[in-house]
Amino acid sequence: MYIHSTYKLINSNTSVKEYRKELKEISKINLRRSSKFNILAVLGALRATKDINLGQNLGIYIASEYGPINDVYKLMQTINEENNIVMPFDFLNVNSNNVSFYVSQALNAKGKNMLLTSQYLSFEKSLQLAQFELEIDEISDILIGAVDESLDEVKDYEKYVSFANNQASKDGSCWLYLNNDKSNSLGKITNIQEFSSSKELIDSIKDSYTKISFNQFAQNDETITSKFDSKKVIDQKDFFGCEGALRVLELLEYKGEHLYIAKDVNNNFITIELKI
Repeated sequence: MYIHSTYKLINSNTSVKEYRKELKEISKINLRRSSKFNILAVLGALRATKDINLGQNLGIYIASEYGPINDVYKLMQTINEENNIVMPFDFLNVNSNNVSFYVSQALNAKGKNMLLTSQYLSFEKSLQLAQFELEIDEISDILIGAVDESLDEVKDYEKYVSFANNQASKDGSCWLYLNNDKSNSLGKITNIQEFSSSKELIDSIKDSYTKISFNQFAQNDETITSKFDSKKVIDQKDFFGCEGALRVLELLEYKGEHLYIAKDVNNNFITIELKI
C-alpha cells in the first residue's frame, strides 16, 4: 500500500467551538449541533484529502478508542441529575457510527464507510482490514483516520482506561490516504503482521530497520525494547487514544525502512513495516 497524503492534528484539550470555526472555513457541511468527535473527524478527513482527486471506490475507515466519550459522559451526568431533560441531539451525539457518514457526506464519497474499535489496537486493526479489502479489490483507495478526544473532562477516567505511561491525553485526528499506485507516493506500508507472543515477534525482527516506534505498552516491554539499538528508537512526545496512527506518521518523517510495534494489555502484538 502506497501512502499519498497524510494529516495530523494533535492538540491539548480544545473547545469544540474552535474546531467548528476551523471546519466552517473549509467546508459548508452543517455540523453546528454535532459532537466534538464528529467535528474532529470531518476536519481531519477534509484536510487530508484537500489535494486528492478521490476515487469512486473509496473505502473510509475511522478508528477510535473512545468514540464521542465527552458526550457520553455529559449525557450520563444529565440522566443522573433530577429534573434534567435529555435533548434529542444529546442522544444523536453519543452514536459513534454517525462519524463515518458525516465524513462521507463532507467528501461526497459514495463507497463504503465504517467506524472500528479494538481495545488498544483500533488503528492497527482498522489498517489491517483496509489492506485486506484493497488486496481483494473490494475498494480501490483507502482513507483511514484515527480520531479521539482528550479525556481531561472525564472524571476519574484512569479507573476505566489502562495507561502504561504518564502522558497527557490529547485531542487527535490523524489520517492517511493510500492505494496501490506507486507514482508520487510518500512511502509504502510493506507489511502488517500479528503475533500472539513476544517470542514470535522477536524471531521476526530484522537488523535493517532505520527507525523504530512503539505504542505505550510495547514501549514498556523490556523484552522487546532491549532487542533494538536505542539510537534508532523515536522519542515519542505526544499521545492520544488511537496512538498507532500518530506513531506511523512520525516514522514517515524519516527515510529508510522502519518498524512500528503495537502491544495490547493481553500481550497481543501487531507490527507495521514501512519503507520511505
